[in-house]
Amino acid sequence: MTEARVNPFPLPGWESTPMRPLRPWHRPAHRDYYVPVDGTESAFQQFRQDMGDLTVLLEYGRLVLVTGESGCGKTALVNRCADWVAAELSGRGMRGVVLDLTGCLPTDQELSIDQRTVEVCDQMFDLLVDHDALRPDAADRMEADRNVPRRVFPRLGRALREEVALVVLLPSPNELVDEVIRYARVLSNAKVLFLTESAYLGTNEVADVVRQLETWVPPITLHLGPLDPGDAQRFAEDRLSRHADAGTFPRMSDDAIELVAKHCQSVAMLQRFLHGTYEHKLETGLGYTEADLVTVEDIRAFLNTRSRNGLGNGP
Repeated sequence: MTEARVNPFPLPGWESTPMRPLRPWHRPAHRDYYVPVDGTESAFQQFRQDMGDLTVLLEYGRLVLVTGESGCGKTALVNRCADWVAAELSGRGMRGVVLDLTGCLPTDQELSIDQRTVEVCDQMFDLLVDHDALRPDAADRMEADRNVPRRVFPRLGRALREEVALVVLLPSPNELVDEVIRYARVLSNAKVLFLTESAYLGTNEVADVVRQLETWVPPITLHLGPLDPGDAQRFAEDRLSRHADAGTFPRMSDDAIELVAKHCQSVAMLQRFLHGTYEHKLETGLGYTEADLVTVEDIRAFLNTRSRNGLGNGP
């Protein structure tokens, strides 16, 4: 029986959507798929150190802000942080409820900060109910105000069941510093962790957030940079090594990895190049055994196909 030929780059559960980020709090198999590239490992360790034993979170609440260029792995890091907090809470005999509000805002219209906050508040209430996170009496009282942030947010911590703490994944801020500050100032709520990310906040804006919140609980700020030398090879080798028993696929030539490293500035671009190249080679039906190699020509063939399909030009 011929062993199945596979593309080694999709994530477990994301086979049909290979560009989705790691989400370990939803798919535990993803926990082992983090690769130490573009500073993500040091940022995660900084997060763990700053969170400590969760005392500040449980007593006052916290805000985490992750910055970096588009595609650098911010969402994957946010999800890893959320998963870690939920696991730590479980070790305390508590229930860490992750509320994903990152996609709750309409993409076809511009909303003001007030409108965005109302939408987040309203949809957050539904998730709180779905997760049975609120005390019954509090849920009844809050329902009438579910779209009134100035009434819901200040009462949120007290409304939670005793054993529950929240990890809230917020949409990326639109009006940047002002929106981050708006959420941060409800952090008098014990047991509520807000995590958000931005590709637009620079060093000065992050410093402004910290300054404006210096009389509150200090936010945790994490930054991811571009890929470092060796990251492309480290990422490719990690993914290839994980699928050794899944089926048949070729390895990568040194020249192919060198080309990818030269032209990929982010981990998202790495994933797009590598998955796309293997998928294109797999579809051709030629040269896809363990004895073959993915070559520079294979990468260029994939990029030429993308260009013909109007998906952009490659090297």
